[in-house]
Amino acid sequence: MLIRTGLIIVIAVVVFTNNARVFAQESLTLTVVVSGAKPRTGQALGSLFDSKETYLNNPVQETIVAIDNTGRAMLKFDGLGAGTYAVSVIYDEDADGELDKGFLGIPTELIAMSNNAKGRFGPPGFEKTRFELKSSKTIEIYFVNAK
Repeated sequence: MLIRTGLIIVIAVVVFTNNARVFAQESLTLTVVVSGAKPRTGQALGSLFDSKETYLNNPVQETIVAIDNTGRAMLKFDGLGAGTYAVSVIYDEDADGELDKGFLGIPTELIAMSNNAKGRFGPPGFEKTRFELKSSKTIEIYFVNAK
């Protein structure tokens, strides 16, 4: 009986330790400070991607934040594991919840990408925007004209 009780305690400690490690790995926070918008006008639509396959199509997290009185927004992505990510932020100046586009589908609202990457004839690829998240951190990016 004593051996069985000891075995149960050992198993419980191992399970708890493994679960604590998993929880610790999934508790990173990425803060994105984006600037270059008109003060107190519109909102920032942020998307976080974790692979080339999901990039710009299927974000792992999304958030919407109002633009502050300095033309900046602070977006937070919580509960992340260590890994490779990319960020895309749309300056939704008219606060309609989508990226406005003009002739030929070219965005008429500003955008910001991680690493301040810029594309040629379209958005920059995942390779230009990706970064490693090993611990919680803050990155700063800037809204630019997509043209």
